Amino acid sequence: MKTIEVLSPAVQACIRKRGFVSLSDAQRKAIPLIHDGKHIVLIAPTGTGKTESAMFPVFNGLLSLPAGGGFKAIYITPLRSLNRDMLSRMQWWCSELGLTVGVRHGDTPMAERRKQALHPPDLLITTPETFQALYMGKRLRQHLAHVRYVIIDEIHELAASKRGAQLTIGLERLCVYAGEFQRIGLSATVGNPEDIARFLCGRRPCSIVQVPVAKQLEIAVRFVGDDFRHQTEVLARILKRKGSTLVFVNTRVTAEALGHALFSHGDVEVHHGSLSKEVRIDAEERFKRGEIRTLICTSSMELGIDIGRVDHVIQFGSPREVARLVQRVGRAGHQLNTISRGTILATGFDDLLESLVIARMAKANEIERVVPHSGAADVLANQVAAIAVEYGEIDRSKIQEICERTSLYPDCAALLDEVCRQMEEHRLIRIDGNRIITTARARRYLAGNLSMIHDERKVPIFDIVSRRTVGTLDESFVVGWVHTGVVFITKGQLWRVLEIADGRLTVEPAKKAIGELPSWEGEQIPVPFPVAQEAGEVRRTRAVADYTDEKEGIAFAGAFLSEMDKNRSLIPTDRLITLENIEDGVVLNVCAGHKANEALGRVISILISARHGTTVGLELDAYRMLLRLPSAIRAADVRDVLLSLDPDHMAGVLRLALKRTALFKWKLVQIAKKFGAIDPDADYEKISIHRLLEFFDNTVVQKEAYRELLSEYMDIDTAAGLVRQIREGTIGVSLGPHSLIGAGGLLSSRDQIPPPTADKAVIETLRRRLDNDDVLLACMNCRDWKSRTVVSRVPDHPQCPKCGARLIAALKPYEDEQVALLKKAKKTTEEKAVEQRLLRNANIVLSSGKKAVITLSARGVGPETASRILGTLTEGDSFYREILKAERNFVQTHRYWA
Repeated sequence: MKTIEVLSPAVQACIRKRGFVSLSDAQRKAIPLIHDGKHIVLIAPTGTGKTESAMFPVFNGLLSLPAGGGFKAIYITPLRSLNRDMLSRMQWWCSELGLTVGVRHGDTPMAERRKQALHPPDLLITTPETFQALYMGKRLRQHLAHVRYVIIDEIHELAASKRGAQLTIGLERLCVYAGEFQRIGLSATVGNPEDIARFLCGRRPCSIVQVPVAKQLEIAVRFVGDDFRHQTEVLARILKRKGSTLVFVNTRVTAEALGHALFSHGDVEVHHGSLSKEVRIDAEERFKRGEIRTLICTSSMELGIDIGRVDHVIQFGSPREVARLVQRVGRAGHQLNTISRGTILATGFDDLLESLVIARMAKANEIERVVPHSGAADVLANQVAAIAVEYGEIDRSKIQEICERTSLYPDCAALLDEVCRQMEEHRLIRIDGNRIITTARARRYLAGNLSMIHDERKVPIFDIVSRRTVGTLDESFVVGWVHTGVVFITKGQLWRVLEIADGRLTVEPAKKAIGELPSWEGEQIPVPFPVAQEAGEVRRTRAVADYTDEKEGIAFAGAFLSEMDKNRSLIPTDRLITLENIEDGVVLNVCAGHKANEALGRVISILISARHGTTVGLELDAYRMLLRLPSAIRAADVRDVLLSLDPDHMAGVLRLALKRTALFKWKLVQIAKKFGAIDPDADYEKISIHRLLEFFDNTVVQKEAYRELLSEYMDIDTAAGLVRQIREGTIGVSLGPHSLIGAGGLLSSRDQIPPPTADKAVIETLRRRLDNDDVLLACMNCRDWKSRTVVSRVPDHPQCPKCGARLIAALKPYEDEQVALLKKAKKTTEEKAVEQRLLRNANIVLSSGKKAVITLSARGVGPETASRILGTLTEGDSFYREILKAERNFVQTHRYWA
């Protein structure tokens, strides 16, 4: 504890009172540097006391400053939930030391905000977005003048996103009020610490303190097969162990499916971003108190939210990235000097090899690099609007000076000019010579655009079969891609759009699709190139035993590769690309990771499309791509295109290829919103995507869409590097028969829980829904009896309890008024027509019994359609299929009816 002797007696006493008997490596190394006023990035695993490393010397500094006068330290975290957590941790320290602390974010009540404006706390805990909002209030801006420390928690999480780019300019704007302040970044393990230091400090000198994570990790990989029921049984057995467990999954769908399968255990809860805040907090608190022993979660629990003791972490399926695995397993043994234990449950061949490679890389400390967004034009536009509102009017050179102090906009004069011209077109600013002047629209724009997170309206997807909302799509995706008849993938299922109206999509489950399939997986984690390459190398060397001593995994991988040999299949590896013909087109096996395959696949598909004049569908994962092609185009044709590629021209081809895709249109709409070109609440049903594409052609908006797609979503440099290796002969290209590897992974992403045969599931859902539908039975004989019930309760041959007749009409509940007409002595022509319709309905029920009642309760099915369906004499699933056809027909055509 010698390290803390540099701190004041008050802080030392507090540290001892809190029960600290020793310090961690991170604390011993960081405290003296921070005490000496150095800018610092502290890189250490979760649970090594990073927060205390920063805050002990900061408390010490705060005690030496005069009381009152404004915020003195600002602690920024990426999530509101981390703010909550941090506030509860800081309150004790601050009250002991006589300091004040407050939290401010989107949910902070108005009364609390007012209090902070009048009496600012010494330490303000906030998010990057609310930090931006501080510049909008005159009084709050004055309180910024006394800031001496800014601590950014989970800086690796922000550095990789546009929120981080926005924050770097925000910090330079703070310098205008506060002068130079001390910058402290707290980060999980990253592969490029120097870049994170530059991100935090710009050109200022910055110390890096790094505590390697590998020595504290114990990671096992266990093969559990690809049968979901078996996987959950194995998981249930593991969860019977003593202690608490976090089960990490890669998607919300998997989280829900596992939660459902393990629900009967009683001490399992699900935690992910789509659940309400209350549900998440409740799960966290119950886990902390030990009321539940297992929490199934997505990346929502990766960051350091304090949930008490975690004994073991299970990763269900490959974690996809080394950094993710290290972060997740680091949650176990969240105490000093304890070993963090984690187990990956691998679920198939690709999954097993990938998991083994990632586990090896984690132990060797080979973590991915975090790449900040350099020169993002929409972030610059957002900050220019914010600075203009802050000052009213300001010299353009002043804005340039602020931005160029960051590491992300070093020489931004030309970009700034372009951005300002575009903004003036959308009335976000006025340009008068060298002055930038704010507008009324700019303040409104900022109110809706404080954040660089794309605030997307979610469009509900309504399934006509189950009559339920089955998910949502981002509106930008809908604007750019979705139209009536299109088929898309979400939640691992194919859906066909029947109607877009009233702010929702009406869909039905689809079986097959041709052409490009837009897939909406808002949370796909891409596998990096080095991981996919090494997995390819393991296929080539077959050295699985070098990575694990788990017998099941070694045996499975060995048997899988032997089966390939037996079938005389070629095994695609890090040095061999194989092409295989299948019924739908051609499979191209390339071990290059998601982003490189995305770039390569799109370049190949546009060239095939141009050469053969056909549309090409593309689906891919980290190890293969499926090109959906007409039967005339075969693997040999695709090989010719691959061999003819020029690596130097691929980026240009890719830009052309992207322009027509769903992805590009979606990104363009998002960026146009950040430039204020589209209002946040614009009606997407009325936006013409063709006009947008024309309007933004060759503008800075279009350039930013390309920049983001080419750097974030795909990796054109790696793809071009692969093509160079093909040309040099270090990577071979061969044609082979369709293989187990070629068939694996695609068409059902590994993250999806395989449903029972799709058709069966659809019919079952329809049957259940119709059984539970309300129906109104009315006697057409005595006309004196009616009864409302559910379809499942209707007898096989319904009968009137009053007169004993079987002439019973089966109506929708809303047709109640029509029954009342029957008793009228004098009827209009229209009313007589209604009577005839009801008699026809009752006659159908008389001859077909309950089957007719089921048919008539379907949506949009009247007596004529019911007669046609019953006339097919189908039974079982075929009968329900006819009903489904009729419902679909109704949804697609009803708007054209008079």
